[in-house]
Amino acid sequence: PNPPCWPMVADFYRRELGQTTQDFRTVTDSVRDIAKAFSIALNKSNNGFMQIFEPVNNCVVLMGRSHRIGIEHCGVYLDGNVLHASPNGVVLEGMPTIKDTYPLIEFWGKA
Repeated sequence: PNPPCWPMVADFYRRELGQTTQDFRTVTDSVRDIAKAFSIALNKSNNGFMQIFEPVNNCVVLMGRSHRIGIEHCGVYLDGNVLHASPNGVVLEGMPTIKDTYPLIEFWGKA
């Protein structure tokens, strides 16, 4: 029941930046549980992330389709694009497309 997007972010950080990130698991497919897990993974972990207000390369992008549900997806910001895992594999999409699909967006960078 775990979304493939966080393992993709963790793999990017490990392979491209030589940094490790704390893993997290959900026990259900509930979108709300996934949103809560993202919050814990970034806010309450020792990963060293802090919310930033403008994206920078390699920052984590948290995305949500509605404010009611909250954050339920993530990727990595790269030169105006977001690398993220979709059901069909890893894709690189421009920020305009991401903003159309996910009106709730947060950026998190390493402190």
